[in-house]
Amino acid sequence: MKLVKFFFILLLFLSFKINANDYISHLNKFFKKEYSLDTNNFKILIHTPLKQNQICKKPHFLLANNFDHFGLFNILYICGPQFQHLQLALQVQGKYIVANKTIFRGTKIVESDLKTIMGRLDRLPNGTYLHKKDVINKVNIRDILPFEPITSFMTRVFWTIKVNQKVTIRVKGTSFEIISTGKALSNGGIKEIIRVKMNNGKIVTGTINTDGEVIVVL
Repeated sequence: MKLVKFFFILLLFLSFKINANDYISHLNKFFKKEYSLDTNNFKILIHTPLKQNQICKKPHFLLANNFDHFGLFNILYICGPQFQHLQLALQVQGKYIVANKTIFRGTKIVESDLKTIMGRLDRLPNGTYLHKKDVINKVNIRDILPFEPITSFMTRVFWTIKVNQKVTIRVKGTSFEIISTGKALSNGGIKEIIRVKMNNGKIVTGTINTDGEVIVVL
């Protein structure tokens, strides 16, 4: 009797393991296809007990819009008319950006300030930069220590235009362009939208171009 019970428990364990492997196999394919993740660099851990006897040949998955590739998150597993909410953990190995030296507050960051290292991305703070190009020419709003991961919460864009600065304003219509001058009412960087006060007193909103001009489209 004990032997039968042992084999029954073993059968249940093997069945659960097969189901879990089946889920993970489908999830691996999903993340590789939809998010271009290299299956050699990430590992999926399932935190939700799996429903028994729910093996699906062509499952579908739905993720929340705020999925950021790393850590703990929820996913909807759909198999025909059946569905199940799963809580997963995604352990990801990859490259990220740290400070190569102390970067003092207010520095316009250059490539030599940065270093790329390899590690567990799911253990990093939210908003950690993964590419140098996303950090270069930004300004840090606090001191950053050597080998500290750099996040988007530590930086801002470099202000091409500063508040009260005299600026060139290009007002563009369907078949005309008017060039004028005015005063910036806020700080802003390239491609950012700011408000400016024209010489005639009118306040308009425009986008800063690469030449430091404010483009107003009517």
